[in-house]
Amino acid sequence: MAKNEINQELRFTKEQIINSSKFNRIEKDILKALLENKEYSLDEAKKIIDDFNKKEVK
Repeated sequence: MAKNEINQELRFTKEQIINSSKFNRIEKDILKALLENKEYSLDEAKKIIDDFNKKEVK
């Protein structure tokens, strides 16, 4: 395995992330609304959820 392959994060489609058991129902609803139709790493998806939760309610 090449060194670049080891450092590369696994990426998933929006559909794969939403169907993952890594997220609860509320997190999946947030991701359904915010993710675009491209690939994300799990860390990116978690960051999107965290950023959403930190927003101030108006």
